[in-house]
Amino acid sequence: MDKTRKGSVLVVDDDNNNIVALTNILKTEYTVYAAKDGQSAIEAAENFLPDIILLDIIMSDMDGYAVITALKKIEKVRDTPVILITGLSSAEDEEKGLEFGVVDYITKPFSSAIVKLRVRNQMRLIEQFRSNEYDIMKYKLPNDALKIALWDLDIAEGNVRNPNSKFTWSQEFRDVLGFSDENDFPNTSEALIERFHPEDGKKVTAAFVRHLMDYTGKTPYDTEYRLRNKNDEYRHFHAFGTAQRDSNGVPLRMAGAIMDITEKKQVEEKTRKAKIAEESNKAKSRFLATMSHEIRTPMNSIMGFAELAMDQTAESQTQNYLRKISDSTRWLLRIINDILDISKVESGKMELEKVAFSLQDVISRCQSVILPSVKDKGLGMRFYVEPPTGKKLLGDPVRLYQVIINLLSNAVKFTNTGTVKFYSTVKKMEDDRATIFFEVRDSGIGMTPEQLEKIFAPFIQADSSTTRNYGGTGLGLTIAKSIVELMNGELTVESSPGVGSIFCFEVTFDTIDASAVSSSDASNNILERPCFDGLVLVCDDNHMNQQVAYEHLARVGLGVVVADNGKIGLDIVRERLQNGEKPFDLIFMDIFMPIMDGIEAASKITELNTGTPIVAMTANVMISELDSYRKSGMPDYLGKPFTSQELWRILLKYLTPVGSSSIGTEEQTRDTDELLKKLQINFVKNNQSTFTDIIEAIDSDDLKLAHRLAHTLKGNAAQIGEKELQNIAGEIEELFNIKTPIPKDKLELLNVELTRVLEKLQSLFDEHSAASGETKSLSKEQIAALFEEIEPMLENINPAIVNLLSDIHAIPGAEKLAHYIENYDFESAADELAELKKKEVQA
Repeated sequence: MDKTRKGSVLVVDDDNNNIVALTNILKTEYTVYAAKDGQSAIEAAENFLPDIILLDIIMSDMDGYAVITALKKIEKVRDTPVILITGLSSAEDEEKGLEFGVVDYITKPFSSAIVKLRVRNQMRLIEQFRSNEYDIMKYKLPNDALKIALWDLDIAEGNVRNPNSKFTWSQEFRDVLGFSDENDFPNTSEALIERFHPEDGKKVTAAFVRHLMDYTGKTPYDTEYRLRNKNDEYRHFHAFGTAQRDSNGVPLRMAGAIMDITEKKQVEEKTRKAKIAEESNKAKSRFLATMSHEIRTPMNSIMGFAELAMDQTAESQTQNYLRKISDSTRWLLRIINDILDISKVESGKMELEKVAFSLQDVISRCQSVILPSVKDKGLGMRFYVEPPTGKKLLGDPVRLYQVIINLLSNAVKFTNTGTVKFYSTVKKMEDDRATIFFEVRDSGIGMTPEQLEKIFAPFIQADSSTTRNYGGTGLGLTIAKSIVELMNGELTVESSPGVGSIFCFEVTFDTIDASAVSSSDASNNILERPCFDGLVLVCDDNHMNQQVAYEHLARVGLGVVVADNGKIGLDIVRERLQNGEKPFDLIFMDIFMPIMDGIEAASKITELNTGTPIVAMTANVMISELDSYRKSGMPDYLGKPFTSQELWRILLKYLTPVGSSSIGTEEQTRDTDELLKKLQINFVKNNQSTFTDIIEAIDSDDLKLAHRLAHTLKGNAAQIGEKELQNIAGEIEELFNIKTPIPKDKLELLNVELTRVLEKLQSLFDEHSAASGETKSLSKEQIAALFEEIEPMLENINPAIVNLLSDIHAIPGAEKLAHYIENYDFESAADELAELKKKEVQA
């Protein structure tokens, strides 16, 4: 019972001594009301609404049975439990009381223990009923579905197993099970037992017996089970009850109720399934985020270095190879984007931009991208575009391009002979609106009606052989359809096997006069590279990513400070603030870093109120993750891999350019081959003991270290193009991820591949070492000046220090210092520099 509510008892007896005695027995636990005759009892019951009524049978004005009859006619007290107080003890008297609905007897003369026990047992039963009413309200079941029923067990000789023990079911009990009367469902325990679900019978019986056999009364009977109704359908029930006991705790009687909770269980099951579905979606999002990160991270280097290399070489064949690398990387990126886009679609978080654009430019871009594929297959291609004269459209040109290029790519993919045709016409033109119709028609393999029914379903293609024969993720059309619907259009398809397919849609765009829009998009294939003046902090634990970011940022005039993790980045920002130095103009923050990740670092930097914008630089660009970046103080992101134009877009958003320059042959001054040589030389330097380190970590059960070493080796191998080593290191890393013992043959293969790469690059390393030994000698004054120059560069973690490596190699005993700098380990380099300066002073 609710402890804030004190139970109440109405005592009705025409003998004042009995009233005083009963009041004194009960008043310490309950609120007690008294009435000396039947009429007063009826009025008191209606006014005070007691929880229980103790009622004498023989009274002067009206007996107890007449009082019960009168109470039954008053709705708000008709169900109040009545315990008779009587000196009558024959079986006929007891039977008569039961017929009137009394719940128990207290026989005169009574003891205080018996009175307390009888009342307490009834109060417990009331408590369970009220608790059950709360449960009913909680699940908000309709009143006609509650189906509460009562039961009563008369325990013969204190033994529930005594055949003379008698169950009594209320008519509501039979109703919920679909039985009409006692002949249909008799008052026996067997009638109930045979209807238990096979999995529930023993459990319920055990709970029932435990309650009865615990003479302390502390073990409750409150359980759920399934019963088979008359139609042989199982329904769920909640049952509870309380035994009435003698002074020794021996059970004499038990009363209780059951409630049909089938609807409640159905609600719970729906909730459970919804939770499972939610967890499944979360797991899928985590998988997509992880996959995106793992794939995009190496792609960042591939795309970045390919682009840098194209800037540095004029040799046509090399340019051709690099262009193919870049194109293939973008194709892979498109597949990844498809997977991420479908996640956005399913979560309802795909958003469209609304900017002014030229329809002709979008179609021209589609045409230039698709024509090489058309030519390779020997197909014909027809384009017809009717532009909205004098107007530009307001919408999302990137997403429109995505839809059209997807439809064109599918048309080319599934067409072996014939022609692919594209039409775009103005269907309706108003002052500020234009409805454009788009159609892609091919003469390819076509589809059956059955295939058409599932063509827009995600991860499904026309039939199981499609992926095998033609490739693809099965996501493109799903995404295209969703984008068209976001544009308030409808993508439809007509197709016949062996004849071809027609995909079409129409979209209504808002428009703007073309003369009102800047002609800045007329680039004529000449890129204007912005130039800036400022200082940028890059927080990233991957040294190759640091180098790519440094190269790109340096090319547009920005100074760069690098931090290996979020904590170092935070310390650098805090130190500049404490020293009164100008804050960074921009911070690029990787998300996955050791010691302190990007989320925590960005939050803490934001709390410093420096005003520096923080941009997430990450391969994980899931919508759900982008939301968390924003909440942590990173309003924007630069996805890995990134192109120079994507980087410029971010820079122009947060920094003011001081000028610009056209990209031409004058930019091809850096020697990218030398950069690759540096990477290869560093690989040899850094991985002489890597295999031994992994084995020692495994033997000492430091699996975290072993995992990190394998992960690093995989990344290093990828950076220098050693795919076999990258693959085996990646396999071992994954085994560490899932906490699976590493097979000996895997470790042996890792050793073989690592040894092969080291031997392959040894001659290059030897050449570098020899060249370093032949560098010019430096005087003590020059060495001291060089120390003074590089010391602040190390303190500020300035990657430009690598440009001084040739001079550093000329310092006697500076091999470790050069090694640390080549590996961007600026903290160790600073310590080593301090040691070298001490030696110089002592010398």
